[in-house]
Order: sequence, then C-alpha cells, then structure tokens
Amino acid sequence: MANIIYLKIEGKNQGLISSGCGSYDSMGNKWQKGHENEIFVYELNNAAERIDNVAYQPVEIRKPIDKSTPLLLSALNENEYLTCTFIFYRTSENGGMEQYFSIKLTDAKVKNIRMHYPSSITHNEYQPEEFISFTYKNMLCEHLKAGTSAYCIWESQLF
Repeated sequence: MANIIYLKIEGKNQGLISSGCGSYDSMGNKWQKGHENEIFVYELNNAAERIDNVAYQPVEIRKPIDKSTPLLLSALNENEYLTCTFIFYRTSENGGMEQYFSIKLTDAKVKNIRMHYPSSITHNEYQPEEFISFTYKNMLCEHLKAGTSAYCIWESQLF
C-alpha cells in the first residue's frame, strides 16, 4: 500500500511557503484536516549511487497545483535557500495513520519546475499537477519508528 507524504517548506526569504497549502482555499475538496500548513505530495523520487564517489541526484516530487505553486516559482527565480521536510505516514497496527519516516533537506534550492495541465476533453480523469526537483546541501533520513537515521552531504553541489 502506498504511503501518504506531506511536505513542509521554509524559505529563507519567504518564510513558511507551505502555509495554508493544505487548506480548502488551496486544495478545494481535497484538503486534509490537521495538515493545512503542509503540501500534499503524490510521489517522491530520489537517487544516489557510488562509482568512485557518492553521486546524489535531485529529489523530485509530484504534487497538485496549490497555494505554493507561485511561491515555488518565485523561489526558483530568486535562487532562494529552502528547508524541506517530508513526512511519511503509514497505516498503524490499529488502523490509524502513524508518522514513521522523514527526510529533511537543508540548504535546498528549486532546480526545475514542470507543470502539467491536462485537457478535460482528452484526459478528464487527471488534475493539474506539477513536478518539482530540489538540489540540496544536506539530507537527513530518519526511520522514526525503528530508530535509524543517515546524514548525507552533497559536497559537489555548487550553491
């Protein structure tokens, strides 16, 4: 079963970019009570590999068009430093949702934004969405339930 992922973004200049992103005004009938100041993430992809040295790739997300869309475009335009905290939820043993994993990117920047606006004539079942990729200086991954973590530094990243 897929997990639910939320994202909190704090910008050096803009402050809490994710403020109000999960509200009714931002998301319409898809808003989530208790997550009004977080961005709903449909999908997250990241990669790292080692040949001689570790090579990190940008973190890419897919998310709905929401209140953060113009703010993230501004962050790209202004080359703004961001702190991005991804919070992962899974179904607990008693059927509720539990936070169990997190990824925190520090000194992150928006690298790329791709927007997808499907036509209601040819793709009526799809909603507008965007793909955002982030470069970062540091990444902290934590399994909150199992008590494990890793800290990675993207040393070759030029800021």
